[in-house]
Amino acid sequence: MSTFEPSQSSFTTFSQASRWLDIATFGPHNGQPQSLIHQYPRDWFNVQIALTPSSHHQQILRQFRAQDKGKIPSRSSRIRAWLDIAFYGEDQLRQRLGYVLSQIFVASDRDATLSKKAEAMAAYNDLLCRHAFDNYKVLLKAVSVSAVMGHYLTMVDNKKGDAAGRKPDENYAREVMQLFSMGLNERNLDGTLKQDADRQPVPCYSEKDIQELARVFTGWVSQDKKLIEPMTTNETFHDRGEKQILGHRFEAGVSAEAEMDEVMEILLQHPSTPPNLCKNLIQKLVTSNPSPAYVKRVASVFVDNGKGVRGDMKAVFWAILSDEEVFSQSSPAISKVREPWLSLVYIYRALNAKPGGNNPLVGTDLVYLRTCNQYPLGSPSVFNFYQPDYAPQGIVSNEGLVAPEMEIVDWSHVIYVHNQIFAMTRLNLQGPDKPNQKQLYVDVESLKAHVNRGDINGFIDEVSMRFFNGQMPNELQHHLKAQFNGVKLNAGKWVQRLLFFALSSPYFHVMENRA
Repeated sequence: MSTFEPSQSSFTTFSQASRWLDIATFGPHNGQPQSLIHQYPRDWFNVQIALTPSSHHQQILRQFRAQDKGKIPSRSSRIRAWLDIAFYGEDQLRQRLGYVLSQIFVASDRDATLSKKAEAMAAYNDLLCRHAFDNYKVLLKAVSVSAVMGHYLTMVDNKKGDAAGRKPDENYAREVMQLFSMGLNERNLDGTLKQDADRQPVPCYSEKDIQELARVFTGWVSQDKKLIEPMTTNETFHDRGEKQILGHRFEAGVSAEAEMDEVMEILLQHPSTPPNLCKNLIQKLVTSNPSPAYVKRVASVFVDNGKGVRGDMKAVFWAILSDEEVFSQSSPAISKVREPWLSLVYIYRALNAKPGGNNPLVGTDLVYLRTCNQYPLGSPSVFNFYQPDYAPQGIVSNEGLVAPEMEIVDWSHVIYVHNQIFAMTRLNLQGPDKPNQKQLYVDVESLKAHVNRGDINGFIDEVSMRFFNGQMPNELQHHLKAQFNGVKLNAGKWVQRLLFFALSSPYFHVMENRA
């Protein structure tokens, strides 16, 4: 196993560079890992941070003007805009982290109010990407006053209680603590749960805390019908009474804005926020089962970035990606199942997919509702597509491990995704001379050249480089060689069959350290 340490060393091998791009982007384009050899990961990281963020809001408008016929942008146009940026955007790190944040600070267009607000959802995506490297407090405040979040978790137009029995809505108060910050139960810095004298988890907050916090989140309104601009305050709706929240006294007569800022500071400073948040981020980027030591190292950076700053997300993400375990541990310590949606995005990037007919815009949404059981900003609830502690029955749960992404992988998904993979190269076989602008065409010419020469080893080497960090498992190599049995088929059909075999295997759908 490699002793590569991203915080100190430059990339010296293809596998190291490819592994890095696997976890820090939506997947390497063909040739990108080679360009990173002899570069330092920190330099790449800093260059990525400095790039101008791609705009989902602007891109959805481009998609709408060019390809939609309705009066307003659709969800499909938002997904196509997302794919434009995921496939071809330069700011890959920011976009990849924005996607991760969208699964923690969840707002979903499955909500009835947001289902027709594709433009607003694109702008919310931009908000997460824009603040990905800010301080956590800044990020959380931006999320909290977002009109999209205000409607999703029903904080918008939240009014103070009255004598008639009206009580403030508690939805956002509950979720901002449970999901966006400290979590349900207190944690040690290494992510393990604290226990009381009876060995039971210690709750982070009480029902009374939720009720009192709901009073803080009164007085926020939205005048923007498009839900793109942040919410503003209407003090006549705000509860200005004294409050007690998480052991902190809020004086009477304080404005909604000032109380919001005070709550953001309390959530930033809560001792369970760093381990709860950081473990969740690690799970979504690197490994489903991070060691307590890994979590503690990252959470410690959240507590202090080395300059006395708490909540520096740029430092946190660097700590996650550059941790000593990322390139030193093997499966299952460092591994995770690829999310179905990200599997397809990876494949299309690796095969340098392009829209047909020189179309500058992606023309397909990958049949997102059917294919993957997920799509960006489309989770079925605020709890995301899957739970971080989900463990399927069998070897995973028997070993005391979790595999969160498996919660949305069922036989229907397996069939649809595998069909999508098999169909990718069909377009190249059926009509390359009359390309359909609504479709994506992958580049498999170099793979066909190996087949035409009868060079199965060359074919395997290239597939290994593109999809397995240059380290395709021997067992899969053996099966591919056995499949290539001399039957007379044209090269395109052989590529379709062999590529399908490789990319439908669990070896591809599990990210692990092969560097």
